[in-house]
Amino acid sequence: MMKVVTSPVQSLSLLKEINSQYYEEIRHAQELGKKIAFVNVFSPAELFYAMDIIPVYPENHSVFIQARKMTDEVTRFSEAEGYSPNICSYALCDIGSAYSGISPVGGLPNPDFLYTSSCQCSTLTKWFEVLSRHYNVPLYLLDVPFSGSRGFDNFALDYVKKQMNELVSFLEGITGKRLDYDHLKEILRISEETCNHWKQILNAAAQIPSPLTVFDQFIAMAPIVSQRGCPVALDFYKKLKSEIDERVRLKMGAVPGERFRLYWDNLPVWRELKWLSNLFASFGACLTSTIYTLPWTSLDVNPRSPFESWATQYLIYFNWNLERRVELILDLKERFSLNGFVYHSNRSCKMLSLVVHEIEKAVTEATGTPGIVIDADHGDPRFYSLDQIRHQLEIYFDMLSRLS
Repeated sequence: MMKVVTSPVQSLSLLKEINSQYYEEIRHAQELGKKIAFVNVFSPAELFYAMDIIPVYPENHSVFIQARKMTDEVTRFSEAEGYSPNICSYALCDIGSAYSGISPVGGLPNPDFLYTSSCQCSTLTKWFEVLSRHYNVPLYLLDVPFSGSRGFDNFALDYVKKQMNELVSFLEGITGKRLDYDHLKEILRISEETCNHWKQILNAAAQIPSPLTVFDQFIAMAPIVSQRGCPVALDFYKKLKSEIDERVRLKMGAVPGERFRLYWDNLPVWRELKWLSNLFASFGACLTSTIYTLPWTSLDVNPRSPFESWATQYLIYFNWNLERRVELILDLKERFSLNGFVYHSNRSCKMLSLVVHEIEKAVTEATGTPGIVIDADHGDPRFYSLDQIRHQLEIYFDMLSRLS
């Protein structure tokens, strides 16, 4: 058994109560005079909060299911309904929970409506269609054209912005109240400050030794997703940043004896966070940066033109084409002093995984530093082997040691 050698970030212990209160509010939304929306993680959370709508994230709910090692328990219900184990394990877990009522957070209330966009993956659209039918509530789908490596398209911007404005009318119809733009501006102000703290926390990992790992980032990201624009999220990241700043001042590394500084590509393996954290630390390896936590450093919205900001984000930020992902990794290599790259070929996430081997090849050619591709799944343990992952990493770190 591996010895735990990481240096824990104490502020993360606050998340248990924060998450508990969030789900408690969801369960009492009707009593509080609020509506419930099931939304995807890149939704305009600030807009929903401004209209007394609590955004609930099926993706986040699936993370809790997978982290609590309940995947097998719930997926048998979705598979019994005919859903294939080859679809995204997020969808499989959440649909199974909807059918069975099994949930690690006390269950989710029925939503008043659903919202998603086409900028992530086609699975989300079909998944939310399933939930819309299951709960018999409307689904608002924001259609986002994909531009690939082409230049910015003003016609596409107008198209998405028009849909964002139509969304306001849709929400006003659901809630029976008008959007208070002054209230929205205050929520956007809080959101911008929250995103700025998150950005500084992630950037602190550029320090040597790094005061936090990507495993800390994965655990810490829940409020920036689900409660962005709420004072509770801002308060949490202020406290987390204060602790990270102090660790930087003291030169306290998250991994004592830090030797390797690595990039992690793709989603976490939620079920194995602790195991992987200890495994990497046992090699003196600190994962300092990842594509997965970066979006929320750039989701601040201009309060003077919020709908244009949201439309631009949908068109530009979430356009993860091959060239852009390679450029991102090369930039992170310089900023975070990386000397290794770990690519998670995630069976569940085809959108991010189809070009993993091309990315690994391109980055290796550009940097002269080899990477490693790990075959796994972000939530379904049937599709990976811990022994195989351990063996791959042993070989990889031996190779990096010889190169250094």
